[in-house]
Amino acid sequence: MKIIHCSDVHLGASMTTHLNFEQAIQRRDELLHSFFKLVEYAVKNEISVILIAGDLLDTEYADSKTTGILLDIFRAHPEIDFYYLSGNHDEDNLILHSASSVDNLHIFGSDWTSFYFNGIRLTGAVLGEHNASLYSKLTLDPTEFNIVMLHGDEVHGRDYDTPDTVNFDALKNKNIDYLALGHLHSYHEGALDKRGTYCYSGCLEGRGFDECGPKGFVLLEINENGETHKFVPFASRQLHEVEIDISELSTLPEFVQALEQKLSDIPSQDFVRVVFVGTYDENSRKNLKISTMSFKDKFYYFEFKDKTKMQINLDDLEHDISLRGEFVRTVRASGLSRQEQDDIIYLGLATLNGEEVN
Repeated sequence: MKIIHCSDVHLGASMTTHLNFEQAIQRRDELLHSFFKLVEYAVKNEISVILIAGDLLDTEYADSKTTGILLDIFRAHPEIDFYYLSGNHDEDNLILHSASSVDNLHIFGSDWTSFYFNGIRLTGAVLGEHNASLYSKLTLDPTEFNIVMLHGDEVHGRDYDTPDTVNFDALKNKNIDYLALGHLHSYHEGALDKRGTYCYSGCLEGRGFDECGPKGFVLLEINENGETHKFVPFASRQLHEVEIDISELSTLPEFVQALEQKLSDIPSQDFVRVVFVGTYDENSRKNLKISTMSFKDKFYYFEFKDKTKMQINLDDLEHDISLRGEFVRTVRASGLSRQEQDDIIYLGLATLNGEEVN
C-alpha cells in the first residue's frame, strides 16, 4: 500500500516578506495549487491515503477562499482518505468546524485517536502543555503495522511539555513502525529505535530563504516485508542562497563572471539570494550593485546581501591625522563593545568611501 505523508503546507500565508503585492497573491495561489497537484498525484498513482502532519493552514483564521477550495478538493476525491493533525499554526482553524460535512476527512484530537485501514493502524494526537501522561497512555499492538502521527520539533530526556515539541525518548519501544512528523520544513529521517523510523516530510513549498533546497512530500510504501519511504521533490519554485567570495575579484567583468558561474544551473522560475563574503581593499570598488543588475530579470526573485569586510588595519588608522582617523577615535571612545565598535567603523568607512551600505 502506498501512502503520502506531507506537512507544513501553510496555505493562506501572507508571502509579503520578499514579494510585491502581485507576486504575493500569485505565490499564495501557487501554494494552494501545489496541494491540489499533490492530490492529483495521488489519484494518478492510485494512492488512497494522505497524511497531513500539521500546519496545513498558516493561521487558525484562514480566509474563506482557501478553506472553501480545500473542502472542495476533499469532497471531489471520496476515493482518498485525508488524515489531518493540526499543528501550532492551524490549531482551532475554521476547517475543523466544517469537518463534519466531509466524510473522507479524519481529524485527530487532543487524545490518542486510531484509524485502521488495509492492515495498518494510524494513531495520532495534538500535543499540548502536559504530555507526560499522554505518552504513557500510548499502547500499540506489536503484531500490527503502526504509524504514529505528531507535530513538533525533536526533544529528548524529560522534556515533555515544551510547546511544539515531540519527545522521541518517550516514543521508543512503543511498537511504532513509522513516526510521521510535521513542523520541520526540510526533509529529515532516521531511526527511532530498533523497530521504527521517524520522518519529517518538510514543507511542500519554501516560503523564505530559511527554507532553501528541495521541498516536497514523502511517499511511504508498506508491504509484507515492512516499509520503504522516499522523498519526492514537488515544489513549483525553489529558493537558493549562493555565496560568492570577492577576495580575489577586483573588476566588474570578474564580478559578473563569478555570478554567471554560480547561477548558471538555477532555473529562471526560482528565488535567488546571493551573499557576497570575503575582504576587499579600501581603495577598490566592490561593484556589487552594478554587477547584479543584469541578474534581477533572470529569476522570479533576486536579491543580494553584502557580508564583505574592508581589509584595513584599524589600530594604525586610529592614529591617522585625517577625518577617517578622527571617526575611528570617536567610535573607540564610546562605551560600546569592541565588536560593536568594529562594525560601526567598517560601515562608516565604507560610507566615507562612497559605497552603498545596508
